[in-house]
Amino acid sequence: MLRWTTNSKRLQQILLTYWVLFPILFYVYLLISSIMKDVAIQDLIQYVPGIALGNLIACLTLFQAAVLFFVSRVSQSREGLLGQFVFISIFQQAMTGNIIGALLTFFLRRALLPVKENTSSQIKLIFYFAIGFILLLSFLTLFIAWRLRGA
Repeated sequence: MLRWTTNSKRLQQILLTYWVLFPILFYVYLLISSIMKDVAIQDLIQYVPGIALGNLIACLTLFQAAVLFFVSRVSQSREGLLGQFVFISIFQQAMTGNIIGALLTFFLRRALLPVKENTSSQIKLIFYFAIGFILLLSFLTLFIAWRLRGA
């Protein structure tokens, strides 16, 4: 039935494609809105808070796609860096309201094999800084969304 949910390479490709297409579609929407309203894109981002928040999420998603691409080159297990990244991404995607991304990362985590991996400390340091940056921007996004709702 859901055979694609057990193939980790296929799920990585689907998730990476989703994380790249999501911002592209947002920027196409932004371009069309700018043309239809006869307003510069910069003005839309500057004066419409929802658009600015969407821009932040789109940039964050592209950064996550880059991290997924590079982490998948050095790790392929649930116990390694890829598994840690995907585990954190499940919650990060849910926190920013990206339910499809959260489901895809959940299925990817489930499909990874539980194998121990040895990774250099230099790669781990870069990885943890990237995770920290992603979480910082995610909490910033959550805070901005909370403030936009008038809380």
